[in-house]
Order: sequence, then structure tokens, then C-alpha cells
Amino acid sequence: MKKCITLGIVAACSCSVFVSAGIAAPKKKGPPPKVEITGEVRHSFLGSSYRGKVFISDKDGKIEWEIKAPNAQDVFMLDGDRVMFNTRNGAQIVSVKDKEVLWEYKSTEKCEIHSCQPLANGNVLITVCGQSKVIEVDKDGNVAKEIKFAEVSKAAGNGHMELRDSLKTENGTYLVAFLAEGVVREFDADSKVLRTIKTDYLKSKGVSSLQVLKNGNLLIGGGYGKNVVEIDKDDKVVWSLTEDDAAGLDLGYVATAKRLDNGNTLVSLYHGTYAFFEITKDKRIIWSIKGGPFHATTAIEYLD
Repeated sequence: MKKCITLGIVAACSCSVFVSAGIAAPKKKGPPPKVEITGEVRHSFLGSSYRGKVFISDKDGKIEWEIKAPNAQDVFMLDGDRVMFNTRNGAQIVSVKDKEVLWEYKSTEKCEIHSCQPLANGNVLITVCGQSKVIEVDKDGNVAKEIKFAEVSKAAGNGHMELRDSLKTENGTYLVAFLAEGVVREFDADSKVLRTIKTDYLKSKGVSSLQVLKNGNLLIGGGYGKNVVEIDKDDKVVWSLTEDDAAGLDLGYVATAKRLDNGNTLVSLYHGTYAFFEITKDKRIIWSIKGGPFHATTAIEYLD
């Protein structure tokens, strides 16, 4: 009984402290926001969240499968039964059936890992932010190839803001998103700069994701630049998406942008109006989802 009385006094004192200091007492957390889906066509999907998980959702936005993945920003379904994703300091491939880790790379350096890409030769391409390099890691978890570029990176040593995505092209070159600079650079296998892409659309902290399209153009998710940009081989902008293109659209941070086979573009937002949405070439949003567990979505892949 004394314990109850004592606790009651402490609680009352705590409240008086908040009032006298002019600070409102913290509110209790309520239920998560309800999942909101727009559009007639719904999709099941694989997704990643910077809040620390990779998940599979059904068409109604119900999570059917998930696994812990600190700061996950890249995710791939492999052969329908394995999932590849990055973590804060590495990357993993896990079995969907039992969540067994089938392959893993962990960096021992002071850095952050923001992306991964499965390669045709069986290696995995990993972006090492803060160490100014991308690496190819083989099936045994060993580094088979390094592309280093500290001498050209203006944010070398910045373990969080230096880099984001990287891709190995069919020609064997490497495209790298320099987030802090708002620049994309292309390197050959000997780390030589072949191309530097910079336009008015690509602002500081404004290059997050990269996709080479079938026509050879490059689709860029614009991070804090709040846009999506398609650039041709001559570095000219041939298509773009900004907040002015749709009423009420907040592109707080464009984590990834992916051109779909139907010609539409799938955009995921770390924060903004939606968790992610699909938009047509003429800029009509035909499907979107937000709320529930989908806050801080960084990448998704349709499973249907």
C-alpha cells in the first residue's frame, strides 16, 4: 500500500514540474495510423523500411512476413524464395521460408551501407558510404573488386551523407550516386571517371536512387531534391516529377524511383504524402499506399 501511495506522489510531482516549466506532459502513443490505399489496382509487394525491417505485404496492406534489417534501403526478391537487402553495415540474403541467413557481408570499417545489387556473375555490389568506394562481394563473402574514388568525392569520410545507390552497368562500368553533392559519376573498372551528371534538378542531398532504363536513359530518385528525373545519354532531362506536378504532393525525401514495364514510375518516399505511389508518364497517380506500418519506406518491389 505504501508503494502505491509513494508512486502516486511521484507522479503528481512530475506533473507539477511539467506545468511549472510550461511544458505539456508527453502524450500516450495511440494506435498506428490506418492503412490508406488509393486506386483500383492493388499489389502485393516486398518492401524495406529505414525504421529497421524488410517485409512482404498482401494487396490490402497487411504484413505477411517481416525480418529485422537495420536502416534497410534496398530490397530484391531472388527466385521467389530468397530476399536480398542491405543493413546498416552490410547486406544479407535470407530464405523467405524460415528466415535463415544464406549469405552475409559485414563491413569492419567505419561506414554505412546504403545499397546492394545482385550481379549477373553471382557477386553483390555494395556501396560503402564514408569510405568512398563500391565493392563487389563474392558468394563466400569476400571482396572480389573495389572501385575507389576518394580523390573526386567532395564528401569523403562522411559516413552518412556521402553516397547512396550504385549500379554496375551491362558495359561493366559503375554508376554511383553522390548524395551530398547532388551528382552521379560513372567509373570504369579501374576507378577512372568516365562521366559526371549534374543538372539543375540534381541538388545538394539530391541523388538517392539510380536505374538504367531499357532505352539507355538514367532514372534518378532525387532524395531531398524532392524530384524524380530521367536523363538521356547527353545528360538532358527528358522527363521529371516535382511537387508542382500533382496537387497536394509532398516529396519530402524520394528514396527510390523505379520505371515499371508498363511505363509508369514507382516512387517510394522516406517521408512525404505517401509511403509509395505509382504514377503515369502524364503524371496521374493511379495507386498509392500510406499509414500503418509503411512509414519511412525506402524501396518496394511488386510481387504480382
